Amino acid sequence: MALAVLAQYRMAATEHMHQVIAPSVRIERTRRLARLRTEGLVDRITLPQAGRMKV
Repeated sequence: MALAVLAQYRMAATEHMHQVIAPSVRIERTRRLARLRTEGLVDRITLPQAGRMKV
C-alpha cells in the first residue's frame, strides 16, 4: 500500500504516509517504511526550504 501511495504522490513525509496508510496505529509502525529504502524501492531527500524536512 505504501508504494501505491508514493506512486500517486511521488513524495511524502513519514507523518503524511502514516496519516494515509495507518492512522489508527502508532507512528513507530509506519517508520518501518525505512525497510523499503534499504531494499532500494524508495529514497529519501532533505528539503532545505522546509526546515530540512526529510521526504
